[in-house]
Amino acid sequence: MAGPIPQDITQLTDAQLDALMNLGSPRGVRNNNPGNVEDGDFAKGLPGYAGSDGRFAIFDTPENGKNANLRLLQRYGETGRNTVAKVIADWAPSTENDTAAYVARVSQQLGVEPDAPLNLSDPAVQSALYDAIHGVENGQSADDISMVDDAELNRIAFGAAGTEDDPIDLATIAREDAAALVRGMWVRGPDGTVYALPSDPTEGVAKAGDEPQSPGVLVRPQSVAEDMAKSLPTGVVEGITGAVGLPGSLAQMVGAGPQLFGPSGEQLNEGIRQGLGRDYYQPQTVPGEYARTVGEFLPGAFTPGGVGTKIASALVPALTSETAGQGARMLNGGQEGSMGEGIARMAGGFAGGLGVGGVTAIRGGADNVLNSAARGVTPEQLAMAAALRARSPVPLTNAEALQQVTGGGTGLGRVQRVVEGATSRLAPTMAERPNAVNAAIANVLDQISPSVPGPQVAGQAQEAAGGVLNTMRQRVNESADPFYGRLPGQTLAPDDLATLQANPSYRLASDQLMGDPELAALVSGGPEDLSTVNRVIQQLDTMEGQARPGVMNPTGNNTLASQREQAASLARQLAGDASPDFATARQTVATGREAFVEPLRRGPIGAIAGQSEVQPNLAGQTQALFPSQPFEGQAAETTQALRLMNEVDPNVAGPLVRQHLARSAAEANQSNVGGANAFGGAKFAAQTFGNPIQNETIMGAVDTAAPMASRDLRDLVEALQATGQREAGGSNTSFNNELIGQMRGGNAANAAAQSITNPMGIPGRIAGSIDDWTARRNADALADLLLANSDEFSARLTRAINRPRGANRFRTGVAVAAGQED
Repeated sequence: MAGPIPQDITQLTDAQLDALMNLGSPRGVRNNNPGNVEDGDFAKGLPGYAGSDGRFAIFDTPENGKNANLRLLQRYGETGRNTVAKVIADWAPSTENDTAAYVARVSQQLGVEPDAPLNLSDPAVQSALYDAIHGVENGQSADDISMVDDAELNRIAFGAAGTEDDPIDLATIAREDAAALVRGMWVRGPDGTVYALPSDPTEGVAKAGDEPQSPGVLVRPQSVAEDMAKSLPTGVVEGITGAVGLPGSLAQMVGAGPQLFGPSGEQLNEGIRQGLGRDYYQPQTVPGEYARTVGEFLPGAFTPGGVGTKIASALVPALTSETAGQGARMLNGGQEGSMGEGIARMAGGFAGGLGVGGVTAIRGGADNVLNSAARGVTPEQLAMAAALRARSPVPLTNAEALQQVTGGGTGLGRVQRVVEGATSRLAPTMAERPNAVNAAIANVLDQISPSVPGPQVAGQAQEAAGGVLNTMRQRVNESADPFYGRLPGQTLAPDDLATLQANPSYRLASDQLMGDPELAALVSGGPEDLSTVNRVIQQLDTMEGQARPGVMNPTGNNTLASQREQAASLARQLAGDASPDFATARQTVATGREAFVEPLRRGPIGAIAGQSEVQPNLAGQTQALFPSQPFEGQAAETTQALRLMNEVDPNVAGPLVRQHLARSAAEANQSNVGGANAFGGAKFAAQTFGNPIQNETIMGAVDTAAPMASRDLRDLVEALQATGQREAGGSNTSFNNELIGQMRGGNAANAAAQSITNPMGIPGRIAGSIDDWTARRNADALADLLLANSDEFSARLTRAINRPRGANRFRTGVAVAAGQED
């Protein structure tokens, strides 16, 4: 990634100059990429990525380069490449490396077998493997780990040495890592007990006071948490058998013949107990008995409603039932299974079911819907939503605006979806939405730039980008002019001159130079004069370019071009040896190009300038400026490129930005089979501005190209994001039913009756007759409120949220829209 361009070569830091001139260092060190991670999408997505040397990635600092190598090792571990052999097979394939020797060296340095599993999620293991790879790739090592002993390897792998004074904590390592421990290692159990391993540590964990179950291996006794966890599935089984055997149980209670109604729940349970034997778990503690009873009532979690209703429908009756049973048992002297205990458990379950039914039943009316969906909304948020609607170029509903300013923090988006399905009041506004979106986008595009044909924009952009590069090259060359100016009078040694004149390419370039009257006039010395040699080198460079094959030179010859390049390189070497001024001039040009020209060439400027001159590609140009997966710092790079091109041609930046946004909008707003794309605007905002780096990049580009359009573009994006708060129809069925129930009204008596007549079913489920007329009326009222002016909506919503809730409105504000009960 190119950074800001210094305006003077003296602004380079010492570190930059050292990196540029340190040509003798290994490639990995020179690139700040010791492991030689290849350039590509993976490397480009990492912090500090600074470009490519043609194959391998370059990073801006050694630290970022090391982190990139460590992240690649972590990815290897995540994808199953977790041994030295597997890592090196991909890192250094045998097609271009002695992979076997590589594996042997790294394994030896780590002190592990090539196929031994490595925990590559452990930073210490990553670092050790990185050091070994660093040494192979660059002929050096960050640390000498060849003398690491077993205790140090244990510290790398497990965080402790495995000795008596530094035991491995079993609670901090994974089970598979525990299985790798061997006899003699010292470990610490959960309670702090320290002991040496006699056998497989996964057989048990030591605990104070435990008795050994086998030589030296200790097991953990049953805990309350484990008892509850094992008792819960037992309760689920007994709940199912109780429901299936309910007719038989009732017949048994009244003395009817069981053959007419099938086995009772207890008879079914007994059959399962006998079949499973010891595997049929029974609670060992009172908390375990509560967990079993919760399992029996878990079918109540399938009640309609939010998460709170579902939890309460299973948990509340279970707790009241078990508490009543425990109380009856205490009154009976601790004797289990008495008839009184059974009656108490049933009565407790009924009471809990009635309570949940009463809480969830009493709902109804548009105000209840608003209360449930928007509780917690503040006056400040209402004011922000009103301001958003006022400045939005696209008409928004009150629900969409409030959802946008709260970050989706209310249930009004789902309310609007249900209301849209229940009434046609919102249909005209929603049908006009695609046209309104397209008109708003077109208005902003016209502010950014007039419409210019794509081929014309592409041609102008390529010329401007080429002009930027040429200008920067010229500045770099000018910085070396003082050194070149001292060359006249400085000469080559006779032997060196003879070597050059014996080279056919050099001799041909010299002849062409002196044979051209215009070029010959620039020569002020003899053939041995370094100013003359420099002119011949320039002529060789020109001749090399003329020989290279290309679109405009299909008959070029690479061999001839290479010979001329070699001749120029020989001349530069001999001239540099003969004159410090020549060497300094050449180094100044090389350093300047690396610091100023190359960052531009590797970025958007280079991508745009380097396209085919025959038919520049506008799509490729906009992709270079606005990549679909931008990296950190993309905004600075894009705005810099647009600014520099605009300095060459003021009519380039605006049309480029417009073309990108117009194309993105057209793709997002493609019509569906059934008609216009109702969510195209939201899709455009999400795909083009949804990524924070994308948003920063495009907003910075508009600020550069057309600052007067920035405010309107920001308002448009926020409005389009708000249209995405509208939910598509046909989803979230349970919420639809819940909300429609609110609009129709509820009946607490029916809910209570269902809890009593179906105690093993779904206590708390709202029952009652459906008043369709009331539902339609409330849906119309809600639709009108969603379209009402902001002041009217705010007043009605505030009144609904703050209204008193007395005995006749018990818990009416259940937070259905949030999926939770109050």
